[in-house]
Amino acid sequence: MPTVYETIDAAINEATAARKRVAKVKSNQVRGIDEIATLKATAQTWFHTHRPVVTTGAPNADLAAVDSCFTVVLDATAKYAAKATYLDALKDAKAALIAVRTAALVAPVANSDDLAPDFSPLAGNQEMRDILSRRWNECAKCVKADAHLAAIVMMGGLLEALFVARANKMPDKTPLISATNAPKDKATGKATNYQEWMLDSYIKVGFELKWITESAKDVADKLKEYRNFVHPAKELRYGVTLGLNDSSMFWQVTKALARQLLLSA
Repeated sequence: MPTVYETIDAAINEATAARKRVAKVKSNQVRGIDEIATLKATAQTWFHTHRPVVTTGAPNADLAAVDSCFTVVLDATAKYAAKATYLDALKDAKAALIAVRTAALVAPVANSDDLAPDFSPLAGNQEMRDILSRRWNECAKCVKADAHLAAIVMMGGLLEALFVARANKMPDKTPLISATNAPKDKATGKATNYQEWMLDSYIKVGFELKWITESAKDVADKLKEYRNFVHPAKELRYGVTLGLNDSSMFWQVTKALARQLLLSA
């Protein structure tokens, strides 16, 4: 996997090359199929390939300016846009990328253990992989920002998404819906739609199908319980105050569970 700096350099080089190509167009509008395809590919490569690497390796980087420039390029490819539109957007994209590279160089190095893993074994869709990576990064940010309840709630949501993704990967859902711990519809006695299961059911079924170990199941049960303190009445009833020790511990649990699910796919 390329480093953040290698990725940003690649994006800078691609923006530069695309701008040079546009500069050679003699008309005031870009109409050539090949030129438009190259411009579209340049913008999409930023959003689908380079951006996830940068957000993972430099989670505090402000990518708004870069995103805006490549969005202009992408939107322009849907019509015969002016040559100047591309030249300006690509010039600004290069400048914004250089600024991001400088910021990343002076930023504190992220804990490698907190870097989002490759979610490809669970999610074949790039957009879903991007969402999972963003959720992972938000969990880490919440822990560091002392937003401990928010962190634990985010972890529970991330785990639910990973369990659903693991279930989606099964070509044959029979073992899933016939699992002893699969929740049943009271009226029909049949398993309910697995995409509507709660985290508790996924933890039990995941252990039953050997996606996670028994020790992982036990600590995941605790995470599930603490996640429910999102309800103020429950927090008041039990008088629980969550702190750094709690969110840090559950973050380690979440990361371990995620890796077990990835390995099981």
